[in-house]
Amino acid sequence: MQTPTNPQEVYLPDHIYHALKAKLEKLVSEPFEECGTDPETEIVAALGEIGNIWPVSVLDDAQVAEAA
Repeated sequence: MQTPTNPQEVYLPDHIYHALKAKLEKLVSEPFEECGTDPETEIVAALGEIGNIWPVSVLDDAQVAEAA
């Protein structure tokens, strides 16, 4: 797994932060069986689709070098 050489804080626009927070709060308050999926899938979807937050491991080596 590739990791960034200098992790940085991430600041999201308030509306994205609050949407992401609401989705994660909903996930911990409802049984996952009702959603038809599993916790990991729901969390990854919330992070990616709402917050546009992805692990660096999804990048190829050229993209990692570009981001550094």
